[in-house]
Amino acid sequence: MTASIERTTSGARRQGTMMNFTEDAPVKKCSVLLTRMESITAYKNQRGQPKSATPEQSDIPVSANDMCSLAEWPSHARRNRARLQDEAGGQKKKGRGVLKGFKASKKRFANGSAKLNITFSEKLGGTVGMNYRSFKDDVVVIMKRKLPLIGVRTWSDIHPTIHRLIVADIIDRWDLEDTPETEEKVLKIAKERYRGWRSTLSSTYKAYKTDAARLANLPEDLQPEEWEWMIEYFGIDSKFQEHSQKNADNRKKQKTKHIIGTKSYSQVSFEKRNLETGEEPDCIALWELTHTNNGTWSNTDSQKVYDQALEEVKNKEAETKGPLSSEQKNNVFQTAYKDTLECKSSQPRGYGYMDKTSTGSKKFRIQIEEQARATAATQERNSQLSQQVNDLEDQLQAERANTQERINLERAEREQLEERLKEERVERERLLQEERTSRLEFEKNMMAKFVELSKQIETQQVPTKRVDKENSNPNLQNILSQTSSPNKTPGSRPTAISSNALIQAAARQSRMYKAMDPKN
Repeated sequence: MTASIERTTSGARRQGTMMNFTEDAPVKKCSVLLTRMESITAYKNQRGQPKSATPEQSDIPVSANDMCSLAEWPSHARRNRARLQDEAGGQKKKGRGVLKGFKASKKRFANGSAKLNITFSEKLGGTVGMNYRSFKDDVVVIMKRKLPLIGVRTWSDIHPTIHRLIVADIIDRWDLEDTPETEEKVLKIAKERYRGWRSTLSSTYKAYKTDAARLANLPEDLQPEEWEWMIEYFGIDSKFQEHSQKNADNRKKQKTKHIIGTKSYSQVSFEKRNLETGEEPDCIALWELTHTNNGTWSNTDSQKVYDQALEEVKNKEAETKGPLSSEQKNNVFQTAYKDTLECKSSQPRGYGYMDKTSTGSKKFRIQIEEQARATAATQERNSQLSQQVNDLEDQLQAERANTQERINLERAEREQLEERLKEERVERERLLQEERTSRLEFEKNMMAKFVELSKQIETQQVPTKRVDKENSNPNLQNILSQTSSPNKTPGSRPTAISSNALIQAAARQSRMYKAMDPKN
């Protein structure tokens, strides 16, 4: 990735003309399309050999007349690597030296040359974790290797293609995704460190009274050509001098002071997080963590800001009868900071330069974006609710259809049952009618037979009386008893049946048929 980007940029640079390195020449935005080494080569070709000393000659001590008093040095100025002979006895005092990135390289080698892991704080935006300092060191080393000093007034003068070289090298070394968010975070660190680098060089420039003394003391991380151009830039460029003086005045007005050294606000907040919930301290608690040491405040103004913000939060919570959100606490803290220190700057305080909090147009844009996201989320939620309502309506309609189908089925079954019962009732009526007709026919026949029998009985009453008289004759009874036989001879008289027996038999038959009729 890095090689392809470098080939592209080198091709574009070959097609351009040589830069004008005169200090009073106007510089257009994004006009510097050279890396650091390419800018040095171009400067040599245009200006010839530099006037400044070589790195070996820069150790030559200078007299006290050539140096400003220590009281005139800026607080962050680089101290001279060689003390005056009368102060150090001719011995050089070694300092920390220039950052070379050995720590990150050592970690990478111990990890089998694999990419190292790094995490950015979701709350404050800075690097956090065990590799947070090594990552920043790597960014500084690559930034100094890629970005030019010659021909550059501000960060915006450097072409984005050169910026991209830093991002490409970082992604090759660290386990990061190549996204716009990653590029923004890496370049934010690089920009801050680049400004700090040039500020340190400016302080070194101010440590000496004459250009000869400055040229004789080359900073160890610069080439002679670069230091010569920077000396001319610091001494001649009116815009730089005006901007530098303004920054110096603002620095003197700074009233608060943190005590965390080079550790970032993001790392402090990360280290003090709740290990169970992962929740980090709010802005007021973070201010206390970064401005106190064992309960002692760094200065009075820092404590005043804290006390004022804490009191305002308590008053707000008493009014609302509930805890404030992180955003509300941040607003209270920023207001308390400005009111206490009479600060007019709109820059948010208490979070570090990697803070995600924005103001002005950016804040308004963020609010618009948040409203758009909220609107989109609401629309999405409404869409989901509408879909749920439609699903419920479809489900209800299906249940209604199923219920109606069950009702229709039950109605059909009931109608079939009623039809069956009706048919059975008709059949039963038919059978009863047939039985009634049959019985009436039988009774009619029986009555006809009874009438016929009655007539026969009436016609046989006289012979019956005679027979009764004959039966009462003892002599005749003896004769009948002697001549009776099971086989009657032809011409014998039939046995007579009494009328009472016939009447009783007809009555029994009638009762039997009445008992068989269910309606009786």
